[in-house]
Amino acid sequence: MVGVEFKGRLGNQFFQYTFLKYLKTRRKGLIYFFPNPHHAYLAKYFKLPGLDNFLLESKVYSAITRIIPAILGLKDLNFHNWVAPKPVDVKNWVYYKGYYQTAYYYEQLPHKIPFELKDKFKLDFESKYGQLFKENQTVVVHIRRTDYMNYGERRKRDISLPLDYFKKCLANIKDLDSYKVIFVSDDVEKVKEVFPQQPNYIFSNNSEIIDFQIIQNADISIISNSTFAWWAAYLSPKNNTVYAPKYWFGFNLGREHPKGIMTEKFIWCDVKS
Repeated sequence: MVGVEFKGRLGNQFFQYTFLKYLKTRRKGLIYFFPNPHHAYLAKYFKLPGLDNFLLESKVYSAITRIIPAILGLKDLNFHNWVAPKPVDVKNWVYYKGYYQTAYYYEQLPHKIPFELKDKFKLDFESKYGQLFKENQTVVVHIRRTDYMNYGERRKRDISLPLDYFKKCLANIKDLDSYKVIFVSDDVEKVKEVFPQQPNYIFSNNSEIIDFQIIQNADISIISNSTFAWWAAYLSPKNNTVYAPKYWFGFNLGREHPKGIMTEKFIWCDVKS
């Protein structure tokens, strides 16, 4: 019996869901489950394999799995990405808790999870932005600020990227005026101050799943150190170009954190000059 905790928001849950699927490939014959499926954003937005949508959205399943770790005495195993990811020796009667922020576990799956959006969310995006993306080349700039400026459970710190990082990335794009540039942010008013309106600028004010698809469908993405943007860019159906902050959360220290987050699919840019 092996549990994997859902923790955090949509971006982190991609990693946690993938990690459970990876564990199943490493040791067959065990029962794997999410003890807190009521936190699962994934099932709301995506068509998941097998019975996962039914189970993760079931109140009965949630009520049962919530009490399993305590009743059966599952041992908490806190999993950290302080070292490079490597094959996991799956333990039985364990409740895995962590973030698993790396492409490693996804890339080890023999059958990749498609993470296909539910039709209603695809149609909503198509009605709002379908024509724009069909008729234009696009650059999407994802800027996360609000919670990142006072981040952490025990010790609060600012892990937001300096806005000059986004300016520098934009300046390096050849013929930028020929693109539609879409800004996606949780602090749109501040972004508008720093990036004054231009004829080809668009500032998104949409739901998270529309913003996810804006990033996913971009020709070029400039992303912040956010797992939400990481997955949106990683799952793009296009041959996209992604500029991401070198070292991720470790940009101030000059070393990658968490280890394994720097996928080869992205171009990793220095945050500080």
